[in-house]
Formats: sequence, structure tokens, C-alpha cells
Amino acid sequence: MGKCILFIEYHLFMPDVRKLLADGGYALVGLQSKDLNMERFNAACDANHPQWLFSINFSPEIAYLCSTRGLPYISWTIDPLPNKRLALIDGTKPASCLAFAHDMQTVHHLAGQGIHASHLLLAAPANRRSPIAETARLMPYRCDVSFVGSSMIDEMSTLDQWLVARGGDARSAAALDWAHRLLQLVGSEPAFCGLHTIGGIEALPDFLKDVRMNEAEQDELISLLDGVLSALYRQRGVGIMGRFNGSSAVWGDPGWTDLHLHYRGGADHGEELTLIYCASGINLDVPRLYQRQTITMRIFDILASGGFVLAERSAALEAVFEENRHLAYYDSHDALNDVLTRWMNAPLEREAISKAGRQEVLEKHQIKHRVETILGSVQGRGW
Repeated sequence: MGKCILFIEYHLFMPDVRKLLADGGYALVGLQSKDLNMERFNAACDANHPQWLFSINFSPEIAYLCSTRGLPYISWTIDPLPNKRLALIDGTKPASCLAFAHDMQTVHHLAGQGIHASHLLLAAPANRRSPIAETARLMPYRCDVSFVGSSMIDEMSTLDQWLVARGGDARSAAALDWAHRLLQLVGSEPAFCGLHTIGGIEALPDFLKDVRMNEAEQDELISLLDGVLSALYRQRGVGIMGRFNGSSAVWGDPGWTDLHLHYRGGADHGEELTLIYCASGINLDVPRLYQRQTITMRIFDILASGGFVLAERSAALEAVFEENRHLAYYDSHDALNDVLTRWMNAPLEREAISKAGRQEVLEKHQIKHRVETILGSVQGRGW
């Protein structure tokens, strides 16, 4: 039997990572995070004598458990996590943690606690994302431009409930109005990635600062407001797409029902997503504001599928993908209609860019490339 690794079961990426590690000769033992306690963790360690433990997304609880055994803990954070979900538990040994994250804010926060943390982009499961050309299968999904993603309508209702409990309907309505006006002022600025980029709690209007809150509640309010700002921003971008002079489609949660005339329902994360990406003339990406300076999974998936990506320009994207070679950019919602028209009228150019974008992903941005980076760092530390 090869070296043993404990891993935390997770729905995204983990099946791909697990297979790659198994193919590399590692013996893997899976654990369920929701059932994990000190007794079960110690039993798993005693039975398997693992070299290290791996999880998708950093967990302070797992880091602490590993520290009690002197077991190296390796994590790859792929989801946006609030800072409170990154704070180390007393007694944790940062030196036994090796962390990777797809956004620099998480990297900086973990590194600030003494953890060796590195930036690691997301990637495509290229074995499950590849071009589909059969006309009959693509036909139900054909459109000039599409968007796939959450309406984030739940973010708005959650903030509403939070504020109504602390000031009634009037305070909630005023907060929504303020969010609309703030977006008009700073939403088009690439540097605006949420309230933390303009001062955090100090950026709030007085009627929100006056809410009686402890520090944890202040952080919660900022997080809720960021969610609403992102929802409004995304809904506005997708709304402009809906007014484009061509066929458009939206797939996602039922929140889109009243927001977009061409809502087509949900889409599973398997082959149906690939069909949508391949059948759409243009795959529009409208990021969550707090993910503006990261490269989301959607970008890698579309490119691996051979789809054409139209994404909001960002420094993060431009550092990895070349404009008009791997994908195309738009600079603002105001320009979106013109940009969509320009690319809709250039099918041959779109096809060439799609092929080059897919090739770039296959060569540099598959999950296997990320696992190679992780293993290189682990081995470099003698683990």
C-alpha cells in the first residue's frame, strides 16, 4: 500500500483530486466533516497512519485536530469564505498547515496568522468538460448569448430579514435604496470589490452605523450588504443582456423568473452545463463583486468546453488570459450591448478564440496541474 492520505469529502474538485492522488500511488481514506470529532479523528489516524490530511477549503477545526497529532494539514480554498471561517483556534500550530487559495484576500489573511499560504488558481476538470458538437443534443440550448448562475435573490431577502429585526421595514428599504445609489457611484470601478475596498463599516450611512451591533454582527452586516450589492450588480448586467438584439437565455435558480423574460430553469453541474456552454454563441460572465479580482470556476469550465467567453475585464483575468486570443472582455455594463453585438457578428473570430482558449486551459489550467503544484510543495517540505 502507498502512502496514506486522509481527506475530507467534498462535492467540488475532491473527486478529481482524489483520483489524481490515487493514480499517483497514494492510499486515500475519506472523512465526513460534519461527523468528525476528536475521537473519530484519532481513530482514523491510529488505523491508517496518514502522511497528511487534505481538504477543499481551509477549516480551523481541521487545522486544530491535525495540530493535536502533529499531522500536516494541506488545504485548497476554492470558495469565498468569511474571515471568521479562517480564524485559527487557540492551540493550532500554523507551521503544520500548508494552505492554497484562489483569491489573494484569503491568502493574505491566512499568511497573517503564520500559515504558509500561496495563491493557486481554480482549474477545469478537463476530463468532464470537452466540446460537444452533435446538433440534436445542442439544439434545445441554442442561443446567441447566455448566462448561467445564481440570481442571488436570497441574499436580498436575508438582509431584509436581518434589518427588519433591527429597525423595521423602513430601515431595510432605506438600505436597499442606499445600495442602489452606491452601485451607481462606484459599481463600474474595477477596484470596487465590496465594502472592504471603500472603508468597510465606515462606508455605511449613519442609519446603518446606528444599529446596535457587536463586532461579529458588524462583520455579518458587511457580508450581507456585499451580497446584496453583488446581486444588484449581477441582475443589472444580466438584464442588459436580455435587451440585446438577439436570442438570450438564463439558467439558474428560480429567482430569475421575475427578473429575465428568457429564464429557462436550472442546469445541473454535469453534462448539461457543457451543452449550454457549447450551444451558446457567447457565454457571458457577470461576477459577484467580491469575486471581481479572482478567476471563477465558470471561466475555466467554459473554456475547457470550447465555448466563447465574454468576461468583465479584471487584472486577475488579464494576467492569465490574453484578450481576443483566449477570450473577450467588456469594460462596463454601459458598453455591454455594443460589445455583444460586435462579437455576435464575428462567428469565425469567436471560433478561433474559443479553440485557443481551450488549448490554453488544457496546457496550463487543468485540475491535474494544480495537484502537481500542491504535491510539489508538500514534498518540498518533506511531508
